[in-house]
Amino acid sequence: MRTLVATAMTIAVWASTASAAQLSSMFLITNHDFGTVARAAKTEHRFYFNNPYSQPLHVRSVRTSCGCTTPTVETEIVPPGGRGSILAKFNTGTHTGSRAATLTVTFDKPTFAEIQLHVKGYIRSDVVFQPGEATFGNIMQGESKTIEVAINYAGKPTWQINQVTAGDSFIKVSHSEVSRQNGKIQYNLVVNISGDAPAGPLESELVVHTNDRNLTTVPLKLVANIAPEISVSPQTLSLGDIVQGEPIKQMVVLKGHEPFIIQSIQSDLFTIEAKLAEESRTLHALPLIIKPNAGEFGQELKGKIIISTDLSTKPTIEIGTVFRLKATAEK
Repeated sequence: MRTLVATAMTIAVWASTASAAQLSSMFLITNHDFGTVARAAKTEHRFYFNNPYSQPLHVRSVRTSCGCTTPTVETEIVPPGGRGSILAKFNTGTHTGSRAATLTVTFDKPTFAEIQLHVKGYIRSDVVFQPGEATFGNIMQGESKTIEVAINYAGKPTWQINQVTAGDSFIKVSHSEVSRQNGKIQYNLVVNISGDAPAGPLESELVVHTNDRNLTTVPLKLVANIAPEISVSPQTLSLGDIVQGEPIKQMVVLKGHEPFIIQSIQSDLFTIEAKLAEESRTLHALPLIIKPNAGEFGQELKGKIIISTDLSTKPTIEIGTVFRLKATAEK
């Protein structure tokens, strides 16, 4: 009996270890270094993982070894082939100095295992950003927006900012000294996102370069959402197998922040019929009748549908198309 119990325990331990090794390989990375950050700076990192199983993957919990980091399960149930994430928030407002934490993620379905993730970083006590993140919110594509961020320093009276750099060419930043007294120094950053920024969510970083030889740089996270003047759905038409000359119907929806008129619809691979509204609207629902032109049979073809509008900033919208052309319809 003792032999059977010992054997069962050995198998259980081996199975748990094997499961942990398999689940650990699902994470793209298991270690992250936040580097040197300012006090109160918003500092986060997402650990992504994939589900290779044929069953849903369930994250039961996540715990931390240090109050300097708060973990959050962002995706509790991940479907087969799907992706989930664990968010690690570095608590820069309540901790300073060199900090490290181990995050233990517990999975209980389809198998039980615990995976450890590791984070570390150095939180400066002498540099504080106000606010802790350069947040722009929504910006219309083609427009620019400017915000300001204060930098407060307490320490050496000779401390100064040499320059501030941005990770993208459409982000411009300047700095100016506001005050300097009794070792307390304040700078003001003026950050601008120009109208050249591409549409979509934007996450970037500003780097403050100082004359501090021990810690020369301090990063500042920048986030914004560049909203397109016109959004289109779907952005790509996956048409599958279609017959040359045989019409197919597709619905396309265009939404703008301002009323606009659709002037024409053209394509390099299709003949397109559509009833266009004569008046300006913010929302256009277009039932398209599409007839494929001549092309190579049996091969995947890619093309574009170009929609022209009366807007001055972005007059044309492109919709991608993917399909295969058949000679005759299947019986």
